[in-house]
Amino acid sequence: MMRILPFCLALLAAALPFPTLATVGEQDAAPQAAQNNASQAIESESVLALKALQLLDQRVHTAGYRLVSANAAYCKETVPNTGLLLHDIQQYGDSAAARFAHGFASDIAVNAVAPRSPAAEAGVQVGDGLIAVDGIAVEDVAIDAEKLDDEQPEYRRIATIGAMLAKAAADGSMMLSVIRGGVEQDIELKPVQTCPSQFQIRVSDDREAAADGKMVSISSTLAEYVLDEGELAAIAAHELAHNLLDHRERLDDQGVNRGFFGQFGKSAGRIKATEIEADRLSVWLMANAGYDPQSAVRFWTRYGQQYDKGIFSASTHYRWKKRVELFEEEMAKMAEMKPLDGKYAPPLLAGMAQ
Repeated sequence: MMRILPFCLALLAAALPFPTLATVGEQDAAPQAAQNNASQAIESESVLALKALQLLDQRVHTAGYRLVSANAAYCKETVPNTGLLLHDIQQYGDSAAARFAHGFASDIAVNAVAPRSPAAEAGVQVGDGLIAVDGIAVEDVAIDAEKLDDEQPEYRRIATIGAMLAKAAADGSMMLSVIRGGVEQDIELKPVQTCPSQFQIRVSDDREAAADGKMVSISSTLAEYVLDEGELAAIAAHELAHNLLDHRERLDDQGVNRGFFGQFGKSAGRIKATEIEADRLSVWLMANAGYDPQSAVRFWTRYGQQYDKGIFSASTHYRWKKRVELFEEEMAKMAEMKPLDGKYAPPLLAGMAQ
């Protein structure tokens, strides 16, 4: 999805002057002045929105990295992870505003760096422009449009670069050539093994989150609703749990309908079963990542009281009070266990680790 952000119509309207008694010359000049003011208002709003979006990207990337790195020992498979999140100028509808808001020292640049990740420890910074990976220039990398046919065109280049980084990371280390402040430099990264899931903010007016087996997506509106990183981690952990437990694959094997008819009959029951498992596992994932599981209780209590008839309380999900009971049951189990090096072995992941 191209990142085209809605503009504030109220701000645009405020920039337009009210009609007044004026000379003919002043009347002729008024339309041009109004147009200039409107243009400046739109540009300002766009830049502010893009900066706010980058902060959301950083927050969800930080929470996601903590979750996948802290729980790597319990995942059935792991992948090399640098803690680096890139973005492409092509992703944005207004490239001029995006370049102003984010810097973009080159067309592919660093959007977020997870704290205490290999990228952070190596000194990679937000805004660094990516020039090359292991000596291969980014601009020379061919995009296989046929292979990436399911990707929107504006995301094919960043998907190609992401695959390039993943391949380099598989060797245990990589050399990034970046440009910062007009100066090129090489930075060596040594990835660590984490659970295999990525995280993203999806620009949307809907309050929703989803998992497709590989990616966790959280809408910008839902991410803005949380009060702190712990609450954001509660959402991310629930969706990550879906990926770790192969829920999408399981439901596909059962022929479950995820559309309108998925709200009824056997499909609804099977979807609800996966939602219950994701709720139960989520608090274990949070605890291992250093988040207070009570954040899940606080978030779903507040959210449920305000939006009890929203998508999260559909027939495929427990109502918020029941969800809170599940969290508390799992926290009680944790209280009876002795953690090993501060980590708890999640029962639902027992036997799945390598």
